[in-house]
Amino acid sequence: MQALFVKHRSPSMAAGMNILAPGLGLYYLGQPRDAWLLMILVVLPWFALLLFPWHLSAPLPLVVLPLLSVTLWLLTLIFGWHRARRQSPMVQHESQRWYRYTGFWLIFCGLCLLWLSLALVVKLQLSLHQVTDNAMSGTFKKYDWVVIGADIGQPDTLQHGDIVLLIDPETHREVLQRVVALPGEQVTVHGGGLFVNGEWQSEHYLDDLQNQKWIPEGVVHTTVPENQVFVLADNRDNNRDSRYWGAIPMAELVGKQVYRLADKPWRLTELKRFVRSLSSKISGD
Repeated sequence: MQALFVKHRSPSMAAGMNILAPGLGLYYLGQPRDAWLLMILVVLPWFALLLFPWHLSAPLPLVVLPLLSVTLWLLTLIFGWHRARRQSPMVQHESQRWYRYTGFWLIFCGLCLLWLSLALVVKLQLSLHQVTDNAMSGTFKKYDWVVIGADIGQPDTLQHGDIVLLIDPETHREVLQRVVALPGEQVTVHGGGLFVNGEWQSEHYLDDLQNQKWIPEGVVHTTVPENQVFVLADNRDNNRDSRYWGAIPMAELVGKQVYRLADKPWRLTELKRFVRSLSSKISGD
């Protein structure tokens, strides 16, 4: 015959566990079915939010769905508190084991990570790219991590100086290059000098020691065709770019660099900066 253990359940503990994960406090009270139901109800509005456009022109889903989720979570805290006061002491069930709590909490964390991944990749069209060469040395170091936004494709989405990720026409590898001329502009590259529409460009991001050589072709002078951009590497002495390939069609650009995470993206300071840049991107949309 199975031994029965009578345990006192703390209302404060039940409410506190519901802060860690909505419904976890009900697991503490031996009510797993209610715990799963409440967790689904709290998480569901966030996944429903992915179905709506994230634009300030349509703010209603951005306000209503998160508010609904937070309200349900607060009600879960109150519900757990009152149920613990009413039902304690109680007989301890098999569901009231530490490994059950841990599993429930890990599943909730997994759902949060899944939502975050979908939001970044599907809605904000962001991805991580690690720098694998020295083409942009002076701006990026080898093995730095950068955040790439894929929401480009129209001329007005790019500006002079933007760094884009593209497929190298010769090696077919992903490389980072800097946009120096837009459609319709005349660009001239003479050794280390850059001229756009006849005006010399002051490129503060360049390391002069890495841009002293003359390219084999001498002077490059061309007009950028429609829906194409002219790109250059920051480390021009040791890399190939539009001086050799010509302008790049915008349809062939993988994305635009929107943030640099440095070589250790898990550092707290880097994560804080990334969250701030992410917030500005959402508000800018």
